[in-house]
Amino acid sequence: VPRGPPSTTILASSNKVRSGDDISVLCTVLGEPDVEVEFRWIYPGQKDERPVTIQDSWRLIHRGLGHTTRISQSTLTIEDFETIDVGYYICTAHNLHGETTVATTVESS
Repeated sequence: VPRGPPSTTILASSNKVRSGDDISVLCTVLGEPDVEVEFRWIYPGQKDERPVTIQDSWRLIHRGLGHTTRISQSTLTIEDFETIDVGYYICTAHNLHGETTVATTVESS
């Protein structure tokens, strides 16, 4: 894995959510085993102090021939989806080499 800003992806459990449903947005970084990643989130209900759960985790994956990859993940979960939650979910992953920002949209269905 080349040294540099984190290689980041973002995925919502669904991009169209019914009112009252739960939704999770997952931000994933694949990187070097010894490089820590920090996550920051921006989400629609943030300024209204909408309660969300954010869980960060990481694990090492051995790919053979001495190649080890660190998978770092941050999951933002919202229970009881409502209109305030419609919009862009933005995840910024930061490591000592830089940062990468990714986004996805969630609409009400």
